Amino acid sequence: MTLRSAAGALVTAVILQIFLRVTENDRAWELILWATLLLPVVFLLWSAASARSFHPAELVARPEAAAFDVLVGPRTVLRAVGATYLGANSLGMLLHGVGAETGHWFPASLLVLWAGLLAACWRAALSPFGVRLSRDGLFDRRILGSVFVPWEALATPSSAVASDPYQVTLFLTHPERVRWYGLRFGKASSLPAVGGNADFLARVIIEYANHPDFRPAIGSKGELARIRKTS
Repeated sequence: MTLRSAAGALVTAVILQIFLRVTENDRAWELILWATLLLPVVFLLWSAASARSFHPAELVARPEAAAFDVLVGPRTVLRAVGATYLGANSLGMLLHGVGAETGHWFPASLLVLWAGLLAACWRAALSPFGVRLSRDGLFDRRILGSVFVPWEALATPSSAVASDPYQVTLFLTHPERVRWYGLRFGKASSLPAVGGNADFLARVIIEYANHPDFRPAIGSKGELARIRKTS
């Protein structure tokens, strides 16, 4: 679905830019111009709204990885689509010149800026980032780096709490066991839950931290069904 979204956004953005440059009908030109200006705003606002409203108490079973993934929600794809339209607008400005007075330096700088943003947004949308519960512990995978918190590093019986609707705070008794990879900023005790339900995620973490005998079943559909009933 995300690959289709990427292709659809790119094709639509290119077609709009082509029509904007070749159309000779003033009314049609105005409509296309408004579309190119409003589409990125609409998708970026939609992304922000989905981050606030999309909080299902659900996990995704990954049997091949023996893990459960926390839903990231539609916000990453919507944000990437909005960035795609912004990038297309910058490219259109560069190719058109933006007039003789400003030259090409301004659209060129915008193009470089949005090319980096576009790459980061689609990498976040297409790659398996986010929180993962494995049989060994918790992974928080981000674009620049990740952190791994083994179950044995968590305090029991109170292992986690939903500090707000978008974040889970972990209670660590053995922080020295936490492992860092790449450039992962922030605290290891803070897990994002923007695409899921923070209360539900905290309850699941507490259950696995306090019941090691449940961990070997992590990733299976049967275990996911049990979690849905008990958590």
